[in-house]
Amino acid sequence: MSLAHALLGLISYSPAAGYDLKEAFDRSVYFFWKATLPQVYRTLRRMEGDGWLTSTIEPREGKPSRRVYHLTPAGRQELARWLAKAPPMPETRNPLLVQLFFGSAAPRGALRRHVQLWRNHHAELLRRYEEEVPAELESAAREPGADREAPYWRMTLEFGRRHARMMVEWCDAVLAELETLERP
Repeated sequence: MSLAHALLGLISYSPAAGYDLKEAFDRSVYFFWKATLPQVYRTLRRMEGDGWLTSTIEPREGKPSRRVYHLTPAGRQELARWLAKAPPMPETRNPLLVQLFFGSAAPRGALRRHVQLWRNHHAELLRRYEEEVPAELESAAREPGADREAPYWRMTLEFGRRHARMMVEWCDAVLAELETLERP
């Protein structure tokens, strides 16, 4: 996947300015794909150059004008092409697992601290997926035209919940095992 395709997807909902796209990104796709504001602007310029987007300058009273991006037929075609193509299998690169693999050489307590950090991170994600994100998702689902999109949003939320829950459970099991291994 590329940032360009995520942006095509967001713009397919509604034309938007770069800053608004970054905010929408942070409320949705951010949970499984990260991007900075400079990356968003750089990618939007490239996409416009590729003919996937057009832009208009929108004047605003008392505020600077903003550039609003619109999907072109070529952009809609690229989004459809990308969605029809099977994504590559993700490459597994997990630094915690590498450290755990060589754990017999780790200083006492180091791996427990690392695993506890990961547990805390995933527990916080799980909390957000269970307490905050559903309300945001349901609010967005009430927007005109979102009824077709909302089931897909819910599927990605469920993946996030299950993955975070699995990570918390795995970390708990590893912490218990490390406690046993580190006993004198």
